[in-house]
Amino acid sequence: MTFDLPRRRRRAIGLAPLIDVVFILLLFFILTTNFTRWREMPIAMPAQAEAMDLPDVRVLRLAADGLLRYGDRAFNDDDAAALRAFVAEAPDAGYVIDASDVSTQRLVDWLDRLKAAGAVRLSLHDEAP
Repeated sequence: MTFDLPRRRRRAIGLAPLIDVVFILLLFFILTTNFTRWREMPIAMPAQAEAMDLPDVRVLRLAADGLLRYGDRAFNDDDAAALRAFVAEAPDAGYVIDASDVSTQRLVDWLDRLKAAGAVRLSLHDEAP
């Protein structure tokens, strides 16, 4: 006894969905591509002797008591003449204020005082906990 089993018909994959996917991918890549041209920019590096000439940087510590300290010197709010004399010692130096546990208003006040005393290059430093 023999059984006639129906042959499986091969199903053809439709090309329309495949073409749609290809066009969607093409559109995606066209829209996300950046067509900016990168150009080289010549940079003049300083000589070895010039690289070793580092600017003077003074780190000032602003404490919670309101005093601004540099080494063994301490400046309070009312001592503008002493602060002006301190800045006059090195007017081109960079002044970095290390502020921790200080209100923002007090920090801004000290930045204003240093600016009024003649400091030009001011910066902040705060260690994250």
